Amino acid sequence: MTDIRIDKRRLETIMDMRGFDNESLAAATGKHYNSVLRLKREQSTTLSDLEKLCEVLRCHPFDLIVAEGFPEPFLVAPASR
Repeated sequence: MTDIRIDKRRLETIMDMRGFDNESLAAATGKHYNSVLRLKREQSTTLSDLEKLCEVLRCHPFDLIVAEGFPEPFLVAPASR
């Protein structure tokens, strides 16, 4: 399975917007606290974990992921609400 890179700043911003800290995000996603810390440190996850994160944080995957090695997009997608 391919790992997907998560932008740490974006993740922390959305966590703050939704009222999550590391412990509450871990509990809501069914992960261990250390898994959230590892996600922030290594900034990679699987597609299934990204789906769960977005469900819990009520955001779009594009709000969190980083696409490296590609040119800038023609259009910037608006942040989900």
